[in-house]
Amino acid sequence: MKNGTEIQLADYEVAEGQEINLREYWDRIWQRRKTVLAVTLGVFILGAFWTFIQKPVYTAKSQLLIEKEPNILSFDQVLQIDAMRDDFYQTQYKLLSGRGLADSVIERLKLYENPEFVGKPKAGKKPIDPTDNVFREGLVDNFLGRLSVRPVRLTRLVDVAFSARDPKLAADCVNDLAMAFVDLNINMKYAATEQATTFLSEQIKTLQTEIQQKQNELQGFEAEANIVALSDTETTVIDRLGQLNKALTEAQIERSQKEATWNGLRNVGPDYIPEAIDNLLIQKLREEYVRLKREYQKMEGRFQPDYPELQRTKIELESARKSLDDETQNLVKGAYSEYQTALKNEKSLEAEFNGQKSAAFQMNSSAVLYNGLKVEIQNKKTLLDSLLRRESETGVEARLKGLRTSNIRVVDRARVPVRPSSPNKRRNLILALILGLGGGVALAFLFDVLDNSVKTSEDVERYAGLPTLGVVPKFSLEGTNKAYSYARKLKGRREPPQLEAAAGADGPPGASEATAQSAPFVATVEKAGSPGSIELVTHYFPNSRLAESYRSIRTALLLSSADNPVKTIAVTSAMPGEGKSVSVANLAVTLAQSGKTVLVVDADLRRPRQHRMFKVKNTFGLTTYLTDSVEIKDVIKSTEIPNLFLVNAGPIPPNPAELLGSDKMSRFIRMMSDESDYVLFDLPPMLEISDALVLGAKVDGMVLVVWGDRTSREALKKAREKLDMLKVRTLGVIINNVTLPPNASQYYRDYYHRT
Repeated sequence: MKNGTEIQLADYEVAEGQEINLREYWDRIWQRRKTVLAVTLGVFILGAFWTFIQKPVYTAKSQLLIEKEPNILSFDQVLQIDAMRDDFYQTQYKLLSGRGLADSVIERLKLYENPEFVGKPKAGKKPIDPTDNVFREGLVDNFLGRLSVRPVRLTRLVDVAFSARDPKLAADCVNDLAMAFVDLNINMKYAATEQATTFLSEQIKTLQTEIQQKQNELQGFEAEANIVALSDTETTVIDRLGQLNKALTEAQIERSQKEATWNGLRNVGPDYIPEAIDNLLIQKLREEYVRLKREYQKMEGRFQPDYPELQRTKIELESARKSLDDETQNLVKGAYSEYQTALKNEKSLEAEFNGQKSAAFQMNSSAVLYNGLKVEIQNKKTLLDSLLRRESETGVEARLKGLRTSNIRVVDRARVPVRPSSPNKRRNLILALILGLGGGVALAFLFDVLDNSVKTSEDVERYAGLPTLGVVPKFSLEGTNKAYSYARKLKGRREPPQLEAAAGADGPPGASEATAQSAPFVATVEKAGSPGSIELVTHYFPNSRLAESYRSIRTALLLSSADNPVKTIAVTSAMPGEGKSVSVANLAVTLAQSGKTVLVVDADLRRPRQHRMFKVKNTFGLTTYLTDSVEIKDVIKSTEIPNLFLVNAGPIPPNPAELLGSDKMSRFIRMMSDESDYVLFDLPPMLEISDALVLGAKVDGMVLVVWGDRTSREALKKAREKLDMLKVRTLGVIINNVTLPPNASQYYRDYYHRT
C-alpha cells in the first residue's frame, strides 16, 4: 500500500490470465441455472416426444468375405507401384454402396411398387412411372440411406445392413445386394481380362513397328553424321562461353545499380533531396535554400508583401532554388548517362553470349540426338518383352470365365430380424438429457463470456487494478428475505401497518418483527417512486444486512487510509444510474453513527438528489454560495440524523464545471474540512461529464461506485485511466447490487439472530 496525494492508494498490477478453478466454473453455472434447466428440459422433452412418435424399424445384417487377387494389369516391373499402397478394399466398399448396384437391386425386387418406398397409392393420382429419371434417382437415394456398409477391423470381412419397417423386406434387400455384388465382381473381373488381352495385342504390334522405324532412323543418322568427330570435346568454346556468362552477369548487376540510382534521382527536386546524395555542392545549396526559405516564411508572417527586405529575401530564395534545381538536374543527367552506358554494355555482352551459346549447342546437338535414339530403342524393347509376357497370362485368365470363380463369398446370409433396431428409447432419452444438459451449460458459458460487466472484486482488481472497499447486496421490497435479514430487536411485536402494506404478502418472515422506525423508510421509498430503493437504509434499518454492508465499507475506507487519513472524500461512478448518490448518503449515515461530524455536499449540479433523500428543500445551496455573496452558514442544513449535515446543490447552473473548479470552491473545501470530521461530495458520473475530474483533484481521495452485472469492464478501465491521468487519489471501489449466494444470506441470518 502506498499513500500520498499524487500516488494511488493501492499499487495493484492488473492481473491477466488468472487460472479458473472448478469452483469458479460451478459458480458461473449456478448463477445461470435457470438457463441450464430450461435448455435441458426443452431438449429432453423434444427428444422424448420424437422418440415415442417414431415407428419401429428393423435391420437385417449379412457378412461378406472379400479376398484380394493379383491384378493382371499391374505392370510392377515398369510402373514400380509402392507395395504399401492398398486401395483395393476401399474400392470394393464403394462399389458395394454404389448407385449402380442399388439400382439393380431395386429392379430385381421391384421396389418401385413397394408402399414403404413409394407410399400408398392415392385415388386420382397418376400411376408411378418406373422409368422416370427423377423418380428413379430419389428411389436410389432412399435405398442408399437405409444401407450400411461397415468393414470389420483387422479382418477381410465386411458387414452389410439394411433397415426397413418390414423385417422380411430388410432381409431380402441385403441378400439380393450381396448376390448382385458377387455377379458384378465376376463380370468386371473377366471383362477386364478380355479387354486387357485385346489391348496388349494392339500395343505389341504398335511397339514392334516403332522399334523397326527407330532402328532404321539410327542407321541413317550414323551414316550422315560424323560420330567419331563429335566425341572430341571443344574446350575452347566451352571456356569462352563461361567467361561471357560471368561478364554478362557483372554487366547486369552494374546496369541494375545504375538504373536504381537514376530512378532515385529522377524525381528529386529542391524540396526533396535524399540524404544519401553525397554531392557537397548540392548539400551546400540545399542548406542555403532551406535557410532562405525559413527566413522568408518568418518574414512573410510579420511584414507586408511589398516590404523591401521581404522582396530581397524572396529574390535570393528564387535564385537559390534555381541554382539548386540546375545542379540537381545535372546530377540526374549524369546518372542517366551512366545508366545508358551500362545498358549498352549489357546488351553487347548478351548478344555475344547468345552467339557463343548457339555455337556450343550446334556442336553437341548431333551427339545428343544419337544417344537419345539409342536409349529410346532400348526402352521400347524392354516394354515389348513385358507386354509379351502379360499377353500369355491374360490368355489363360480369359479361358477361366466359365468356372465363375470369385474372390467374394457370402459368409452369413441375412435372416429376418425379430426385434426392432430403432428407436432405442432408453438411449435416446439419455442422449437427449446429456445433449440438453451440455447445451444448457454451453449456453450458460456463452452468456457468461458475452457478459462484459463487472461482477466481483476480482473483476475490479483485474480490470482496474483498484481495491474493493465493499459489496452492497441486491435489494427489493418483494421477497426481501432473499436480499437481507432484518434485526429482531423486539420479539413478539407486530410490524407497523405501513411496512405490512409496502411488503405485501410476499414480505420476509422477519419483517413483521421490525421496529417502528420502518415507516419513514417506506414513505421515503414510496416518494422516490422506486420499488427497490435503499435510500437511508442504514438509518431506518441499522441492523439489516444492507446497513452492515455500508458499515463494512466505512471500516475498510478508514483502515485503508490509516497512515494518511482522509477528510474530504468524493464519490462518483463511471456511468449514470450506478447508485453513487445512495452510497454517499448511507456512507455518511454510518460515519455519523460512529460519533463523527459529517457534511454531505451534493456536488452533482446537473441532477441533484441528496435533498430528496434527506427531505430538504433545494433552494439555497452550493451553487448559491459559489455564485452569490451568501454565507456558508446559510447553505449548511441539518438533517434528522444526529451529527449529519447537508449542503444541497441548489439551482442548476449553466456552467457546473467552472463553478466546481473555481477558487471559491477550493476555499469552501478547506473551510468545511476544518469544521467537519468528514466531508462527502456527491459527484456526477465521470465518463460523460468532466465535473468529477475537476473536483476530484481538490479532495483527499475519490471513491468509485460500480453497479454489479451492469457496469462494463471498458467503462471501469476508462474511469481508472482518467483518474490516473489527472493523478487523482483513488481510495477504492464500491460494488452495488450484487447477488449473493443463498448460503451467504443464510449464514448472516443464522449468525445475527442466534441467541
